[in-house]
Amino acid sequence: MSVVLLNLASSVRILTEIFFVVLVVRIVASYLPPRGPGLWAWVAEVCERLTEPVLRPIRERVPAFGSLDLSPLLAMVLVDILGYILIRLLELAAGV
Repeated sequence: MSVVLLNLASSVRILTEIFFVVLVVRIVASYLPPRGPGLWAWVAEVCERLTEPVLRPIRERVPAFGSLDLSPLLAMVLVDILGYILIRLLELAAGV
């Protein structure tokens, strides 16, 4: 059972890191928007669809700071904290 929990903790860690990469790509895409159809437009669209469910609730609760949207930064912090807590709980349950 402990092997399953440790594998689950590793999966959570990997998913957290993947989410960070997708979020960074979305941030870059907001500053370098795609010009017409192509690979970059597809990547930007996929990143937007993957991150919007996390960013939307944050954006609704936290006002923008001028023209600067702080929701991606807050999402990174929250996902990092929640991921750490979940990973640590799984490791404790596995006896590590």
